[in-house]
Amino acid sequence: MSLALEYAPPRPFTLGQVGGVVETLLVLLFLLVFSGGFFGPLIVEKAAADDLPFIKLFYYPIYAAVIVFVLGRPWFLAKDMLRSILILLPVLLALASTLWSISPSDTFRRSIALMMTTIFAIYIASRYDWGDFIELMATCFAILAVMSFLLALLVPSKGVMQEIFPGAWAGLWYEKNDLGMNMAKCAHLALCAMIFKPQRRLLWGGILALAIVLVLLSTSKTSLMALFLGIGGVAGLYVFRQSPFLGIPLIYFAVVLGTALVLGVEYAPKFMFGLIGKDPSLTGRTDIWQALFEQTKHHPWLGHGYAVFWLDETGPAFWVRQRTQWLVPTAHNGWLETWLSIGLAGVLMFAVAYIAAIMAGLRMVLRGRAAYWGLISTLVFLLFSMSESNILQQNNLGWIVFAATAAKLFGVGPSHKAETP
Repeated sequence: MSLALEYAPPRPFTLGQVGGVVETLLVLLFLLVFSGGFFGPLIVEKAAADDLPFIKLFYYPIYAAVIVFVLGRPWFLAKDMLRSILILLPVLLALASTLWSISPSDTFRRSIALMMTTIFAIYIASRYDWGDFIELMATCFAILAVMSFLLALLVPSKGVMQEIFPGAWAGLWYEKNDLGMNMAKCAHLALCAMIFKPQRRLLWGGILALAIVLVLLSTSKTSLMALFLGIGGVAGLYVFRQSPFLGIPLIYFAVVLGTALVLGVEYAPKFMFGLIGKDPSLTGRTDIWQALFEQTKHHPWLGHGYAVFWLDETGPAFWVRQRTQWLVPTAHNGWLETWLSIGLAGVLMFAVAYIAAIMAGLRMVLRGRAAYWGLISTLVFLLFSMSESNILQQNNLGWIVFAATAAKLFGVGPSHKAETP
């Protein structure tokens, strides 16, 4: 055989490969838009961000692109929608709440946005396997981390909080808690990317270090706890997967520690919260929650309508703000926010979906590496839901990450074969 026949020149990209690269770049761009990081330095009131006309202009082309993505693979995505029905049920209830909403037009518009956001999440889950999915998300959060670091360093008047919590880094976002929350996820994603893509472990190791620094600079205590849960959870799962006999004592001590923390918060709240620099009211959150519990009694089962409780200054939110004596923008609790929007029916629907995702994550512990992200990130989502309104949020990166992860845990993906450990 001649040398000419032995030599095979590199194959050029096919149209399909070029299309795949363009599609991934578009998905990455859409994720960055949904992060809110592009808009944080431009807005002066967090609660009004989604209602600014120039921000809406970014979302409509994304919705159109999502429709094109779905129409390109209708039968395949229909099966994935069926696998993700537990996630979609509370979304459909949000859309149905237009019928009894205190502001039907706003509920309809925002529930459509939630539907498109969730479909986009399921599409991402269907398009990428676990390794590519994690690296895609890690790339998105890495870009946000680098941009936040540069903004705070070069333009501290925008990237560092000046009045409330002066000196705390907020990066691209309006508040320090948003930076901390996103960077805790970034650290976890970077660590998982090191596991799934070891050929790029130096890159992801650097991103991991940067994310940890940004969590610390944000001074967000909840985010610090999420960081410990993410990294500690991965370490604990690694030990358990290497030797279940070593993992059993680890689980035992985790349960004992968790029980001790719960009892400590119940019977010695001042001491426990003092350890992390918090007051027992969680910076006024408990006052908000008490006022909101009174409002849930008026529409307990179906709520006030999706995402409209806080819109009308003379509506039910007025009484909450009167009682707390400040302009409360959200419930600061994902479960309460859902209760206000779509009632106990919606809370129960989401709880079923969440428990199913946890159970699916637990089944993966010994089957493959996906549990490093799937199970632990679902637990981190629950932690944030205790102090942030992160459940069923339209145009929101956090909801996309959770919904896409849950969809993959339910079996959505380019190949439904189980991953080998």
